[in-house]
Parts: sequence; C-alpha cells; structure tokens
Amino acid sequence: MASLLQPVTIGDKLPLRNRVVMGSMTRNRCIDNNKPGPAQVKHYSDRARHGVGLIINEGTFVDWTGCDWMHSPVMIDESHADAWRKVTDAVHEEGGKIFFQAWHAGRIQHDQMPIMLEKDRPVLAPSRIKAEGGKYRDIPGCPGHTNNIQAIKDPRDVIETYRHSVMLAKKAGFDGVELLAQGGYLPQQFLNSRANKRTDVYGGSVENRCRFTLELVDALSSVFGSPEAICVKIDPTDIYNDSVVTFDEMKETYTYLIKALVARKVGIINITRRGADTSAGKAQRPEGYPLPAGYDPVLDFGPLVKYPGSPTLLMANYDYTVEEADTLVSEGKLDLISFARAFICNPDVISRIKHGIPFAHNDRGSVVHYGPYRTPDENYNDWPAAVIEA
Repeated sequence: MASLLQPVTIGDKLPLRNRVVMGSMTRNRCIDNNKPGPAQVKHYSDRARHGVGLIINEGTFVDWTGCDWMHSPVMIDESHADAWRKVTDAVHEEGGKIFFQAWHAGRIQHDQMPIMLEKDRPVLAPSRIKAEGGKYRDIPGCPGHTNNIQAIKDPRDVIETYRHSVMLAKKAGFDGVELLAQGGYLPQQFLNSRANKRTDVYGGSVENRCRFTLELVDALSSVFGSPEAICVKIDPTDIYNDSVVTFDEMKETYTYLIKALVARKVGIINITRRGADTSAGKAQRPEGYPLPAGYDPVLDFGPLVKYPGSPTLLMANYDYTVEEADTLVSEGKLDLISFARAFICNPDVISRIKHGIPFAHNDRGSVVHYGPYRTPDENYNDWPAAVIEA
C-alpha cells in the first residue's frame, strides 16, 4: 500500500509521515471530571508510536451547553488544557501530530441528562425545532431528543465560545483543529433548512445557512494564525441525528460551502459518505430522501477540493477498505484517509498496512465503544499488536 504510506504536508508547515489518519471516536472514558487521564495518554501515544500520520482526538465539547455524554471530554478551562497537554506531549514524543475536534451537540441532547442538570445549562440550537430520534439511557424511560430547546439569540456568542475552547486547545499543544460540522450537530443544524428556520442573516438562503460554519472557520483560523491548521468535517449525505435533507438542497448547500472553505485555504476538508451506499452495505435512508443510484459524495464533491493548485487537502472516511483507499490516493482522488473503528482494536494500524496484515476485528461486543467498563483501560488499552515475523 505504497500510496497510503507516502508523506504529505498540510499547507506548507505541517508535514505528516503518511496519509493515514486516526479518526475521532467517542469512547466515554474521561472519568476525571471530563478530563483525559493516564488511559488517554497511553491510548493516543500507543497509536502515534506505531506510526499513524495524524490523530484526531475524540470529540471534545466546547461548552457545557453542548455536552451530551457523561464521560466525554470538554475544553472549557485551564484544567482541561493542562490535562490534554499530557496527551499531546506524549503523541509528539512519538513523532505524531494531533488535531483537536471541536464539538457542540446543539439540539442533539437532552436537558434532563445528569450532566446538563448538574451544570444547569440549556439546550441550544439555531431554532426551537426538536430533532427526531435519540435514546437517553441515563434518563428514566429512555426518552428521545428533548423539545426543551432555546434558540440561540446571537450566533456570534457561540462562535466566541468555540474560539475560547480552541485557544485552550492550542495552549494544550494541539497541532490544529477539526471542526465537527456533520453528525446532526450544531454547525450542521445551521446548514440544514429543516433545523434552521431563522429569519436573520444566519437563516434562509444557502449563503446565510452556511454563514455560521464559515464564521467559525474564520475564528478558529485566527486562533492558530493560519487556515491550514483547520480541518472541517462534513457529510453531505448524512442521515444521523435527523440531519437528512433533500438531494437538491444537499447539492446546493455543500457546493457553496466547499467552494467557500477552499477559498479560505483551510488545510483539510474531511468528507464522510455515511448515508450513501458504500462497499460495506446499502444505507437505510429515510423515506422521501433518495439518492441517485451509486451516488458517492466524496467522488462528487472531491473535485471541488482536489485539483491542481488547490490549497486544501481532501480527506475521506466511512467504511473504506485499505485497498480502496490506497487506490483512490494513487489515482489522485484523495490525499488522506481516515480510519476510526479500526484503531479501537488495532493500535498498530500502520504496521499492519505496511506488512499486509489484516486488521483485527472486535470480538468483545458493543461495550468496547462506550462501556460499561471496570477501568478506563478495559477494551481501550488492552488490544495486542500483531506479531511481525522477522
């Protein structure tokens, strides 16, 4: 897999030793007041030691108002930055690079979650429109997403919340930031005409619905002093967390957004193909929101990012095989590939790719993702590396 293992540089300042990225994964193991601890230091540094080109840390909430999981990390004050500094230092000691994933759930949460009650925070969203679905096991009756939503009065206040969190991330030693703008979370809610019914400059037209995300990118770029330190993760065909839109709206919105991001010279655009048919299976899209047969958003929107002279690298993720990813890189259709779940039980992803060893598969059940667990290391730091024969 020679193409995947070739070095690449983000912008002109951030060299990566290969084109394989460890994608962000919620693991619900930050048990010390939503801060990483020794388990996270080991988890990330182990994967850096085995040679991954870039790590995206687990989604980290920029404020308690956007916090959904009980033991997911937050980046709100100096103590959080200090805790993450131990992780970034360990990754850098192993020759790795690590980006901070900035996360705000918006309406995809519940005001009765214990952490929301403890912090006495409202659920914020572009508009007071409940998201369908959801299941909150920490609340009696396991309700879906809340309808107790507070519409954001001035989105610029939330942008400043992001800016503060990302300033802490920079202080913590992260090399850049990935803005989570898919999954049905807050930035994607602004993009989506079904979730965004605002009548101000942040709602209505495509340009207005994209404004929040683009202003976020500008704010985060100013923190790092360069847009090349910014990655934006999007999913045009998303169906997760009531995020689906019509094909026509999707095409218009993401064509405009991607062109605007490239014009800003962001370092990476990370396109997910969840919601589209992949080599791993057929997507179960909601009735009334079909896609053309065989439609792939990475191949459709990719040329808007990857062309001669483009300042922006194209990354893709979701159900790619190593062989498929290597082919796309060798054909010049991708710059980077993000694997996520493969890194759960394969600390040595790069070694396995290099030596042609198949990835190990999870044989321990669904608890490996979020728990329960006896210690944070269980099903997290106890996966063996493959034995490489001399």
